[in-house]
Amino acid sequence: MTLHDLWVRARGHLPTEALMNRPAHQIDDARVSTLLKEGMSNSAIARELGCNEASVRRAKKRLNRPTGDSFPTDVEAQVELNAATGDGTFTNVKTTEKLTDWTHVFEQFGLDPEEFEIVDDTVTMKAWQQSRRIENGDRDTITLYSYGARFRRKTAPQITESDLAEFRERINGWSLGKPADPLDGVPVASALNLADMQLHKRDGGGLKPTLARLDRALNKYGESIEQARARGLNVNEIVLANNGDPFEGIAGNYANQAHTVEGGLRAQMNTVLNVWLMFARELFPMFEKRQFVSVLCNHTQFGRQGGAKDSFTGDEDNGSAFLAETLQRILHATPAFEDVQFTIPRDEMNVYTTAAGVPIGFNHGHKIPKSDATGFESWLNGQVRADRRACDVRLWITAHRHNLQMFDLGNTSVLQCPSCDGGSKWLTDTTGKHSNAGVVSILVGEHHRLGWSDLTFL
Repeated sequence: MTLHDLWVRARGHLPTEALMNRPAHQIDDARVSTLLKEGMSNSAIARELGCNEASVRRAKKRLNRPTGDSFPTDVEAQVELNAATGDGTFTNVKTTEKLTDWTHVFEQFGLDPEEFEIVDDTVTMKAWQQSRRIENGDRDTITLYSYGARFRRKTAPQITESDLAEFRERINGWSLGKPADPLDGVPVASALNLADMQLHKRDGGGLKPTLARLDRALNKYGESIEQARARGLNVNEIVLANNGDPFEGIAGNYANQAHTVEGGLRAQMNTVLNVWLMFARELFPMFEKRQFVSVLCNHTQFGRQGGAKDSFTGDEDNGSAFLAETLQRILHATPAFEDVQFTIPRDEMNVYTTAAGVPIGFNHGHKIPKSDATGFESWLNGQVRADRRACDVRLWITAHRHNLQMFDLGNTSVLQCPSCDGGSKWLTDTTGKHSNAGVVSILVGEHHRLGWSDLTFL
């Protein structure tokens, strides 16, 4: 160890022994030169020599170094290095030639020039002349240089032009592989969402167009399941969901509601039950496992007619829950439908089930503030304080906002369903806004890393 090394170590900035002893030449440069002339890429050379691509790049850089007067070989220097941050300083870098390449300075102290870089605006230079005696005894004047600079560890790997050329070659060689094997061993569930049907609402043409949309969705849904199975997906479970507001109600949700509905409360509830039975009768026999999930909502609250939106008694007095319980009694008394699993809340706004191993949360959404990802995330952050199940959910399905949205929140995804009804004349008249009506289905399971796939607008 030199006196300089002892001085630097005493100051606590000498590079580690591993760095000091690291050889500057990891591979045979001549062999690299030969392989480059043969047209081999960096990665191919690395495989040939049993090293990594960084070693090949360093060898290429050494081979491309300037020679002669432009590359000084007699260099004195001092270095300080903070091993934790990778920041350091070169001082008193003395040379007889101008310094244009700092590679050999890094290597002199066992630092990999591929991992460190000079901070350009910190380079300083001093120059002076000094007399020396030449071989014939005469004296001559030479110019000496002294440099200083700060350096740092590179925060990202260096990409060279040859790397880019290699990347382009790889991309040009991309092609579709063989079709994946069928996923017979991976169960997949399908969630079909009947959101905001608001049956007997007059807007958008009234009941008849809404029933036509539901009939079309029923047929299109069957086709989508056949297509998924044809691709090899083992879709063996269905979650048929009442996402809320299945009928319009009589009064309490907006001022002229009592004068704009088609039919009374009794007629509305019977129509809902008929629609649900139609979907259950046609779809449940297609699956090995069957679920029906229902949520509480605002349009079907049992309250004083013409009064406030809040229920006269409590959240549990809700037409959605009553109709779901009625459907349960009917199906469980019907042969071949006794095993249908029902999830019906009492007074809970959050409803949970598991399909194909994926925890799913349902909420109509009328008590979730705002209508975007930021609002939902703020609401969810509060929910998980008191409800562990809310934290475990990988897919939330909501409604109420009457438009289709999908939020990716990292550990969970949120499907905001569109409405089945014909829209709102008041909203369009006052804002010009409208949204596409329909039914949305989604596949759920471990067949996809998000826990869901195949979002389909029916």
